[in-house]
Amino acid sequence: MSSTYYPLWVEKLLFLGLIAVGVYAGIALQEHLDGASLILSWVCGLPLIVLVLTEGIGRALQSTLSK
Repeated sequence: MSSTYYPLWVEKLLFLGLIAVGVYAGIALQEHLDGASLILSWVCGLPLIVLVLTEGIGRALQSTLSK
């Protein structure tokens, strides 16, 4: 077990920041998409992108800061 404390608050702040960016991107997509493609990007695309980015950056942070 590692004696280094991993700051989970960093990952939580990153998650909240990515959600804010996702909301902003969803609003910006209204100018470029419409109809079913806009709804699919809101329901499937943006949440998936936020999830993948959060997991990837969180794992990278954890492996870097816990060594």
